[in-house]
Order: sequence, then structure tokens, then C-alpha cells
Amino acid sequence: MMARLNLNWAIWIFMLCEMLAQCVDAAVKQPNIVFVVTDDQDVVLGGASDKPLPRVEKALREAGATINNWFVHTPVCCPSRSEILTGRYYHNLAFVPGPENPWDTRDGVHAKQCMHIDESRLSPGPTFAEHLATAGYRVGFFGKYLNISPRRAPTGAHTYFVNPGPNHSPLDPSGEYYPAYWYHVTPTVNETFYFNNTPQDRWYETAFIGNTTTQWIRDNAAAGPFFAYIAPHSPHGMSIPAPWYDTKFPNETAPITPSWNYSATDHHWLVAQQPPVTLDEVENSNKKYQQRWECLLSVDDLITALRATLADLDILKSTYFIYTSDHGFHFQELRLGIGKWNVYDTDVRVHMFISGPGIKPNSTLDAVASHVDLSPTFLGLAGLPTPSVTMDGRSVVPLVIDAAVLREHPESVPLSVRKHVASEVAARQASLTQRNGIIPAIRRPSDAAYIEYHGLGPVGAPARLLDSLNNTYRALRIITPNRTVGAGIQYDARTGSVTGNLLYAEFGGDFLFHTTVFYEVYDLDKDPWQMHNIYNSTRSDALGALRHMTHSLWGCEGDACRA
Repeated sequence: MMARLNLNWAIWIFMLCEMLAQCVDAAVKQPNIVFVVTDDQDVVLGGASDKPLPRVEKALREAGATINNWFVHTPVCCPSRSEILTGRYYHNLAFVPGPENPWDTRDGVHAKQCMHIDESRLSPGPTFAEHLATAGYRVGFFGKYLNISPRRAPTGAHTYFVNPGPNHSPLDPSGEYYPAYWYHVTPTVNETFYFNNTPQDRWYETAFIGNTTTQWIRDNAAAGPFFAYIAPHSPHGMSIPAPWYDTKFPNETAPITPSWNYSATDHHWLVAQQPPVTLDEVENSNKKYQQRWECLLSVDDLITALRATLADLDILKSTYFIYTSDHGFHFQELRLGIGKWNVYDTDVRVHMFISGPGIKPNSTLDAVASHVDLSPTFLGLAGLPTPSVTMDGRSVVPLVIDAAVLREHPESVPLSVRKHVASEVAARQASLTQRNGIIPAIRRPSDAAYIEYHGLGPVGAPARLLDSLNNTYRALRIITPNRTVGAGIQYDARTGSVTGNLLYAEFGGDFLFHTTVFYEVYDLDKDPWQMHNIYNSTRSDALGALRHMTHSLWGCEGDACRA
């Protein structure tokens, strides 16, 4: 179960601070929020370690909390970013096909959908920016918004300075690391910004984003609370490092994990049919791994500069700083080549660093959460409730704010955060009391992350098939705290719940799941690299409960998704 704050003292602290003017006046009313999301950065294979992040990994760990069990909802770029922006599950954002709008319909050069996501639901649709703007925040977006970013800024954005997507330049055919132009929208500007005659060292995307964002923070910090959404492409795609970091890691090689080049014939057919890894692929993997780390050195620079700017403005201690990736990445695990797209931990588990007032320094949390929880968390930090219909995730603010700080030094925590914690604790306690402590299986329990993916098609073919349309799945990743490690997957008939450290996945013939063509189950306490599918030997009552919960979440919306 999710760790719970004590209802009585949480509400008592809030009421005390409401009554005592000196407590309220001493505290920040609303905090600033800085959110950094990289592209394809893994955590399982060392991509968030102190080697590619020599300053930041240590600084962020020591400054706040590391959430160990953070997952993405969909392990591919555009859907995952859409879910971050909206707090919605994939099934509530997906493009709905029909006779006039078949899958992958294109309108000129601009997609009606982005990797099956209906773009109209994000621009000008309701993202977290619209809610924060109504609460007085200046919201800035910098870098990658979507794979093909809309020309129009999302509702609520004060500044929208984004890489439009593939726009080739002489230095970069992908347009990711040296884009030829950017969209720049503010209350007084609406332009396409070109890099004409700009020196190459200032053209490099990660550096440009860092310079642009730090200046924006300096220009806007005094105007009230701000939210900065910072999204470099690193280390995605071609993984082009900055010139000053090229060949920085000449001797690094991709890890040889237990599942590397492993023939998993009991997995979904896409995995089961993979041929052995070749020597050329090993060489390419090692080169790619080196380049990705070299790209991340620029992310290390960016985050270091951001934190230095906040410190220089004397607002670091009143700012929440959050850093993650849109999804993970794999290197020949289960012979799957180089990429993402799959249901396994290499692809769906990501790093999550969060620091700010009230968060215990150098702490770790084992709570399970996912990217759909980010928008509700952003709103919670600003003192706003999670919308009951238009967001599916839940705020993790009550988890990350240290109880001892709230008890002993409430004035050090922004008023908006204290109000939110008290409100969330009261609502959750009332809900549990009403249900005698039992969470219905129809809702996502606190020890589970729900995962969905709609295959993109024959990615990587013919050399090695990396994705397919029927690599389409819905899944549960459950990590129960205080479980008996080694006891396996357990079923509680009283609550209808399943406990353990497990992955349950269903593969469908299409995303409407008219048919389920394959199942996978893994006990990660015994099989952390997900090499042995134990679906056929898993107890039937546990499978029934997992199936019921998965099917219920697949159709949920808003409050119906939350326990």
C-alpha cells in the first residue's frame, strides 16, 4: 500500500498555519517548478549514473529524493510526452480511427496524430499549463514538445520556444541536435527563429536550450511563480555529442547483462523470433552507448547551469526541481536490438529525482508511480486539485514531502503544498474509511503502474524487426512494499489483490483488444531481467485478478483510475 500521512497532524498543521499570520507570512505562497525531461535516457543500463552525469547525479541525489520505482505509461516518445503534459492514460489520448480518419492519416506535412496520439488533445487542448496559468504561473516550454511540435502554443503557455521536429540543417540531418529553426511564441512575439550566422557552439540544441531557459528564468523570476519545462533531445536518435565532448568516452561499452543476446523463445513472437546478435551490431551498440553518454554530458551542463541560476537569484530553496526521461532504452537485451517500444524494465523504468522545500535531502522512496502522475503533481505543488475527469494520474506530493519537516518546520514548506498535502490526506483517509481499508481492484492500487502501448509498425525491418503493429500491449507493473522477497506472486482473496514484484502483460491483435494473442508474467524478485515467462505456471486466481484490474484500467477515466 502507498505510505500514508497521519490525517490528524496533517490537518492540524494546516489549520495552525492558517491561524498564525507569522507562519503564513514566513512561507512562500507558491513555489517555482523546474522540470527537465530528456529523450530515451535509460536508468537500468547506467544512463543516469555519475559517469554521464558527473555533477548532477550526485547533486540531485543529495539535494532531495530519488524515487526508485518510477515508470512510464507508454515507452515511446510522443505518447509518453503527451501523458506527461496531460496526466492522461494513452487510451484517453489515442487517435480514434474511422472511415474518414484511418490510422496514420497525414494532413500535408503535419500529422493529425503523433504515434497514434490525437494531437488536437494537446494543442490547444488541456495540459497542465492551462491549470497553472489560472493559478498565476508563468509557464515556459523549451526544447522538444512533441516529435512534430504544433506551431500553436498550448493554452496557458507564456513562452513557447520549441524545436518543431525534423528540420534538417547542414550539421544534422535529423534536425534534433542542430535544428535549422525553432518556433518562438510569447505574449508579444510569434516567429520562426532561424540560426542564421549563429556560431556552431551556440547552435547545439542542449546548450541553446540551457542558455535560453536560464535567461528566461532571470527575466521572469521576479514576476511571480514560474514553471519551466525543459526538454533537450539528448541522447535520442543520432546521439550527436557537442564538439567539446566528442569521443569523451572512447572505452565505454554497452553492458553485457544476463539477458543480453538471450534467446527468449517463451516470449511474445516479436521477441521469440529474434536472431543472435552479430559482431557488427555489438560494435554499433558500443559506439551508440559512447555517443549517448557524450550527449548526456551536455545535459549535465544544462542542469548545473539551471541550478546555479536559481541559486544566484536566491530562489533555489523555494523551487521544486524534477528530472526524468520520457522512457528508457535497451541494448540487445533479449536480442531486441537498440531501442525502446517494449514492456520490459529497460524500457519502462526511468530515473526520477525531485528536490525542493520539505523534501528530505539524500532520501530514497520505493513508492510506485508513473508519468501520468506528473501533471497532478505539478498542480499539487501549486495548490491545485487534480481534475476529477480530465486527469487520470494522482499527485505524489504527499509521498515526497517529509512528515518531520511538516510537523517541526511547516513554515519552510510553501503554503500551496501544505494545503495540498492536507487535502490529499483527508480525501484518501475518508475514502479508505468508507471502504474499510479495501481498495477495489477496478482502480489502480498504490503499488502498481499501469502500462499501455500501441505498436508503431515494422520499425527496424528488414535487418532486425524492433517493433510491429501487434507489439500492442496493456500491462501492470506491481512492486508491493514490505513483501516477503522470494515468496513469489501472492493472491489475497479478501481484497482481490495480487502482491509481489511482478509484470503482467497482455498482447492484443489491435489496440481495441478484440483478441488477446499472448500473455506474459514475470516474477522480478527471482527473474529481474524478465527472461522466463511464468504465465502458464501462475496460479489462476492471481491471473484472474490481474486480468480484471488490467481490463478495468484500460477503460478508466479520471477519478475512476485512482485508488
